[in-house]
Amino acid sequence: MPKSLVVERENLPAVVQGWLKAVGLSESELVELVMTEREILLRRPSDPSLREWARGITDQYDAAFRELLDSCYAAS
Repeated sequence: MPKSLVVERENLPAVVQGWLKAVGLSESELVELVMTEREILLRRPSDPSLREWARGITDQYDAAFRELLDSCYAAS
């Protein structure tokens, strides 16, 4: 499961600030670091209400996908 952290840009190490400059986020006051098993994503923080809505949609998708897998295994 990804973990995320919102950090003030000025508190990041110089090398990370260089990465932000390279991807056009150097003027953002806040930056969200999202850490997955295989990568670290740098992005502008999303709106909390949008994030909550997306979480609900993702939960519905996950439940439907699990149900689909369960029915496939039950049929075999």
